[in-house]
Amino acid sequence: MDIRQLINFISVAEHLNFSAAAKDLHISQPALSKQITDLEAQTGLHLFIRNTRSVELTAAGAALFEKALSIVARSETAIKKARLAAQGSVGRLHIGYLGSIDTYLPNFIRKFRASFPNCEISFSQFNWGALNQALEDGVLDIAFTPSYGLDFLSGISWKSVCQPYSICAVVPQEHPLAQKPSVALAALKQHPFLTLSRQESPLSYNHMRQLCLSSGFTPNIVGTAPIIESLLLMVAAGMGITLHSRLVQCYGVGNLHYLDLEDCSFSFTIAAAWKAANSNPLISSFIKTISDEIQ
Repeated sequence: MDIRQLINFISVAEHLNFSAAAKDLHISQPALSKQITDLEAQTGLHLFIRNTRSVELTAAGAALFEKALSIVARSETAIKKARLAAQGSVGRLHIGYLGSIDTYLPNFIRKFRASFPNCEISFSQFNWGALNQALEDGVLDIAFTPSYGLDFLSGISWKSVCQPYSICAVVPQEHPLAQKPSVALAALKQHPFLTLSRQESPLSYNHMRQLCLSSGFTPNIVGTAPIIESLLLMVAAGMGITLHSRLVQCYGVGNLHYLDLEDCSFSFTIAAAWKAANSNPLISSFIKTISDEIQ
């Protein structure tokens, strides 16, 4: 049986009159009678008691009527939901992010859900390298990730969501340099460096090393950390210094001092990035929400 047969059956069961049901369905009475006869043949059930004066449901017909109402209702709901999904009004959106530096993300989510309350949104936190990899692999619909390095990723589009952040030197409060507001990068060459793991965050590791090389020295890397929080805790504990964007101030780790780099103009932003080939219609709706919010 198909949905149309069930709809026709429901109409006859509600009217208990073939002529009235046919009129309501905008089909001829003979065509409707054939539909019901075919349904009875397919199910092997006698659904109606018919005579020249009345039409009644059999016990089997009454049982099918109850279930048919539920089936047709679920079918209509599924079709409606599918149409809304095609329009980008419902569906699922999987968002990846770095961590507590994404202080702007909750506001974007609030604005988006106000316009698309029926969308399901899930979140996953990653390290920088893993975040970009998940984006490339199609695990995520949208990733909030540093803009640095996105141009090297194939098929990725992105939009900046905040003002640029400069690179700074991060030292513990008791460090001799903590008395200064800024420092030349070359003046750090004798200091032990800490960095994010090359395996976990290759862009961050290589970028810090390249900054030092451009200032004429190779950094003495004495330790690495898998995540930013651990890196900042190691610096606060006096195990070394690090270079990072001023975004890390958002983590609120104590006993740290941030120095501007006098000879480094490099900066980057956080971007909302997505695969251009991703067909999820909610992506464009979410990006539009961001665009409207940051104008």
